[in-house]
Amino acid sequence: MPVPVDELTADKPFPVKPESNEYKALSFLVTHYEYGFTPREIAARTALDKTTASNVMARLFETGLVKRVDDVYHIEPRQVDELKYRLESLDSAVRLFEATPNDDSYAEEGWEQEVPSIDPDG
Repeated sequence: MPVPVDELTADKPFPVKPESNEYKALSFLVTHYEYGFTPREIAARTALDKTTASNVMARLFETGLVKRVDDVYHIEPRQVDELKYRLESLDSAVRLFEATPNDDSYAEEGWEQEVPSIDPDG
């Protein structure tokens, strides 16, 4: 049965959230992509506890973001650039939201009355 190309090429959401444990572990592995690390080594270098590091690495492996040989996790060299750009994109989004004012300090009272209607009959 033919499959629509949209289904084949649709990007899945990136499964790592900014400032999460997955983010910390994946960032560490991307930075040190020349080596593989056990969860214990990742925990020691990322300030995650050993159990959390082990669980995080299992989740990252299940999503296909990291590879595992025995109990050593690593990044495929061909994935490094893409993962690096994805993490940088998350960092940019965090910085953007941190820089956005929490109030509407630039708005003036009654501004919405000055905006013309998009309703042609209104």
